[in-house]
Amino acid sequence: MAASGCNILVPVTYAVQGTGQNPAEHELDQVKTLVFVDDLNSVLPRTVLRVRLAESISEELMRLDLVPSTINPSDVMALVRSRERKSSRSSMSSIAEDAGVSQMVYIKVESFSGLVRSTELRPTASIGIRVMHFDKGGRVYPATEMNSTGSRSIDVSLREVDPSKLRSSSDRRRVEQELIAKLAYEACKLFREHEARELGENLGIK
Repeated sequence: MAASGCNILVPVTYAVQGTGQNPAEHELDQVKTLVFVDDLNSVLPRTVLRVRLAESISEELMRLDLVPSTINPSDVMALVRSRERKSSRSSMSSIAEDAGVSQMVYIKVESFSGLVRSTELRPTASIGIRVMHFDKGGRVYPATEMNSTGSRSIDVSLREVDPSKLRSSSDRRRVEQELIAKLAYEACKLFREHEARELGENLGIK
């Protein structure tokens, strides 16, 4: 009977206490930083979401003291859009130079949608992340041996939502903002020590 008691106790403790701390995958330099969001394939339903995602990540980086300050991404994105209407696509180094920074968190939007499952909607999104440091030769994260494609992917999803509750534009925009907030939170976890995923998360219990 004693062995049976241990079998019950261990998973309960695991669920409550989690699995410990995960280290940061990369530590950002303590310098002024630009967060730049690229939506090359026009994945986002509204262009303003590019700015909102960049602003959310910028604010979260500063809230967590991961960088001392960030550049206003709205100004930089407006400048890049204006320039690209007249000429070719801007390079990452030229964007950083225009912003007056050496460190840039570059975000590529890969998906941003809701998946229909029966009568319910499950909003999902994914992004690819790189950290560029032009005083150090370019990409510093992820390391080449970690990911040969050059980006670290982040996938998020929300709880399933009844489509009847998303009929108004304000309801849909609320869900969009929740996805943006979750993307920002998960992106910044890469740059800090954080709790490892608890058992409840693996079971879909949040």
